[in-house]
Amino acid sequence: MKNPFRGTKWYTWVIIFITASLLFSRSIPMFAPIFSGGGDSHPSETATVVRVIDGDTIEVDLNGSRYRVRYIGMNTPETNHPSRGLEFYGAEASERNRQLVEGKTVRMERDVSATDQYDRLLRYVYVDDVMVNATLITEGYAVASAYDPDTKFASRFEKFQKEAMEDRRGAWATSPALAEACDPSYPTICVPQDADPMTCDDIPSTPFPTLRPDPHGFDPDGDGLGCDG
Repeated sequence: MKNPFRGTKWYTWVIIFITASLLFSRSIPMFAPIFSGGGDSHPSETATVVRVIDGDTIEVDLNGSRYRVRYIGMNTPETNHPSRGLEFYGAEASERNRQLVEGKTVRMERDVSATDQYDRLLRYVYVDDVMVNATLITEGYAVASAYDPDTKFASRFEKFQKEAMEDRRGAWATSPALAEACDPSYPTICVPQDADPMTCDDIPSTPFPTLRPDPHGFDPDGDGLGCDG
């Protein structure tokens, strides 16, 4: 058998080996988890979920103390709104959140802000290595909703929401906005693409998920829900 190394300069193989090593080292980040907490300035926290309040809020036991935790980067319909009571798909979102986290040990990570205006902890919440925030958006139970400065995963959340809408998952399964005549900024109601400027008084069912660019200005506070004021 012919020796494949014969006739080849030794330094040629050294160059090939070094090149292959560099290419492999550059490919390593491709195998990292989509949501990685590595390198963050804030250490992760481990807590136990003692109560599910609704689709985007839980209560946890953290080091022997109780805290309310608000998921970052997304919004779900309310189950007990002060004026509207149970909102569309609120019960379903709450139940799915309960299935994901109730009674479980979770890992929590900060973005920039520690708490919101209601003194709730603002966190990305993981069960094992699965981020609950992302799961609820991906399955169509939540809308992506970015608030500065906590926007680390905002672009990914928007991508997941678009995919959920296209696949008609969760709340998006009932969306009439899949029709070409409806404005895609309002996926669960049909606002005609060529409609004159409208107000919340013109909408029979409120609130409703609202996406950018929101040409009618139904969502001035940018929380992902139109006419919720």
